[in-house]
Amino acid sequence: MVDYRGPERLAALSNGRISLADARSALSQTPALHSFERGELTPLAFAEQAVRQWELDVSPGDFIADFETWPERLLPGARDAIQTLEGKYRLACFSNINIPHWRQAEALGLAKLFEKVFLSHELGARKPEQRAYDLVIKGLDGSPDGVLFFDDVAENVAAAGEAGVKAHHVDAGRGLLCALSDAGVM
Repeated sequence: MVDYRGPERLAALSNGRISLADARSALSQTPALHSFERGELTPLAFAEQAVRQWELDVSPGDFIADFETWPERLLPGARDAIQTLEGKYRLACFSNINIPHWRQAEALGLAKLFEKVFLSHELGARKPEQRAYDLVIKGLDGSPDGVLFFDDVAENVAAAGEAGVKAHHVDAGRGLLCALSDAGVM
């Protein structure tokens, strides 16, 4: 849904010390970011840990200001794909996200596309943790068999399937429209 430029920005902030591949890995495996996405850290506490861990030559305040812009824009076609489903399905967003990134996503208009939003920093749990899926299912009236779940991370798709929902992988190259078509909803 969102064009996320985190790996590119982290590599740039490192002044070449962190490659793009290493930045991707760091962002997917960093315990501090996972804690931040669960709402366990304030933005400043996360920024302090990030600057220290990644040895960045910026202040925590400057880092978090840059970090907020990492969700750059809605992906082309994402808004239209979601809007074609309005009135046919209840639409909900379930995201591993933190306060600054959600603030940016709201500014991009993401929240307005959904009836409900389930944000990891508010849930206190993140994908692929089963507790997160359980909370979302409960928030959607408690029946996993009526939920279709789409995600671009295979581990999250597998965990959603284990929670009893119909889970579909969104291939980055093919996009959301293809995944929705493959699932028979478009």
